[in-house]
Amino acid sequence: MTESKPQKLFVYGTLRKGGARSEHLEQCTLLRMMRVPGTLYCTPFGYPAAVFDETSSLTIQGELYELPPDSEDFMKSVDRLEGVDEKLFSRSVIRCEEELFYAYEPGLELGRQIGDADIIENGNWFSGPVLCGEDPFSFALAFENIQKRYYRMRPDSRSEENIFLEGTVPILVTCPHSTAHVRMGKLKRHEFYTAALGAVAHLVLGCHCLYTNREQDTDPNYYDDCDFKVALGKILSETEIDLVVDIHGTGNERPEDLFPGVGTGREFLLSVPEVLDDFYLSAREHGIAAGGADIFPAARQMTVAKFAANRFSVPAIQIEVSDRLRMPWRREEEFRRLIGFFLGFIEKTISEKVG
Repeated sequence: MTESKPQKLFVYGTLRKGGARSEHLEQCTLLRMMRVPGTLYCTPFGYPAAVFDETSSLTIQGELYELPPDSEDFMKSVDRLEGVDEKLFSRSVIRCEEELFYAYEPGLELGRQIGDADIIENGNWFSGPVLCGEDPFSFALAFENIQKRYYRMRPDSRSEENIFLEGTVPILVTCPHSTAHVRMGKLKRHEFYTAALGAVAHLVLGCHCLYTNREQDTDPNYYDDCDFKVALGKILSETEIDLVVDIHGTGNERPEDLFPGVGTGREFLLSVPEVLDDFYLSAREHGIAAGGADIFPAARQMTVAKFAANRFSVPAIQIEVSDRLRMPWRREEEFRRLIGFFLGFIEKTISEKVG
């Protein structure tokens, strides 16, 4: 019996969310992250190539998408984008984890350009030093352009409600309000560009990142009984994490643009209270006004920071970011400064305090 054609696509490079060509997948729906057996290579042309092999000890990290209704025409457009006729890439059908999907492997021409010296050992094109030269501002815009499709998308049994980007350094950035969520029976709007910040930290510094990818029936920063904290607890139990950085958005009613939340007396920072000093230092270095730690202490409800510190003894800081800094379409320079602050702050914790 002939196997039906796949209705899914696995991508691992420039088509991934935030990648240089991610807008081509705007018609598709992100289902989940996957690791597929095989080897990922860095090509001389600024993009990766993957050779899939179910017997490989290495894996390739990427995103699994559901194709649009006109899947055949759509895949032909991806073939053109990937240079299939020019033998740059070839389209393959892969089966993994009971999923059947399309993926692209190097064609004859590209295959001649890669070798063992080009292997990306961790299998993740979006983590570690490979893409450190990428423009984080453009990446964040491209990422959020895809993320906005999921602000109010309801969860279903075929897709993951939360996305985990596996990193290489022991910092976890969480973004529990990157989609809409329900608190006390009322739907609360998404906090735009929070997931993009987490993804930038993953891209540039190799941080882990957990963000919501579907509308949440329960607010993850207000209740403990929710799928986001189930996913968070699993990460904290199974992965070495030295600091949780929880990103949120707030309005612009106050004169300051950044606010830290570390408990009423820095108690959520546990053995690294100096992290709060690094927060203020990085804000000053990037010309951003930071408010006091008492405004959003992250201690009044069942916050992510409280959950990480109290349940798993992992230091945590909540960071509230004003709308003024999260409007790149109106205030490009302000958003660039926000990215600079965020990366600078995390770099300080990596090099000076954590680990």
